[in-house]
Amino acid sequence: MPGALHRAITPAVLLLTQALSSPSAAATSPGTAVIIFLDFSGSIQSGERARYQREIETLILPSLSAGDRLLMAPIHDKTLTEFRPLVQVILPAKPEFSGWRDNVLTYKRRVKEVEMRVLDLKAKVKTEVAGVMGKRYSSPYTDIFSSLLIAQKLFHDEPRRKVLVLMSDMIEDTPEYNFEKIAWSPSAVEKLLVELEAKALIPKLLGVCVYVSGASAKSAALAEDIARFWEGYFRRTGADMQPSRYAHVLLHWPPSTSCRSE
Repeated sequence: MPGALHRAITPAVLLLTQALSSPSAAATSPGTAVIIFLDFSGSIQSGERARYQREIETLILPSLSAGDRLLMAPIHDKTLTEFRPLVQVILPAKPEFSGWRDNVLTYKRRVKEVEMRVLDLKAKVKTEVAGVMGKRYSSPYTDIFSSLLIAQKLFHDEPRRKVLVLMSDMIEDTPEYNFEKIAWSPSAVEKLLVELEAKALIPKLLGVCVYVSGASAKSAALAEDIARFWEGYFRRTGADMQPSRYAHVLLHWPPSTSCRSE
């Protein structure tokens, strides 16, 4: 008799366990935080900005889902002293399901409501992006280093997966550093990196997945020299910056699961 009772109870327990540990009941993902820095210096022409806008609207925005965060900010001559986001949104997270307290139909209705809210917010962000890109910004300098220091602050204590997108030609152009005037060589790169580290201009970006869209220069040789510098720079930050994600256009989006997420 006890054996028969045990055999009767076991299937019921298994069914209950499966119901409570279904995919809907699993803990939701913390989401992804995407921070985009847009180059608004005078060296970026209207055609480049239009392409940045297309990439945001057709690649980045569609990839965002419930629980994700998006922030856009400018790269200009006052990046560090006058930082102000151009666009920012946190999409509502998908509700968690508990078999102990939730009615399945009620839960599905809540999920649908969140999905509709996410679509509405993404449509609003698309309009805001168009508004930002339609304005005439023109900065005399390109302070990428300061933008990356801001990125460190923005990602601090961020529980979501961290992704940084730099939409820029990646040519630092400030009174202190002008990449077009540097006599590039392996020793020059190392000297510059040491100097930047001494000035605390290399942020800590451990676990950040980095993309570059818009990389360019007056010559192929200069573009390669600058790319090699940034490769060494990001290696020192602890970020995941693969050469395949450093390009003139946004490649390999959305980020793969192999892109740094710890």
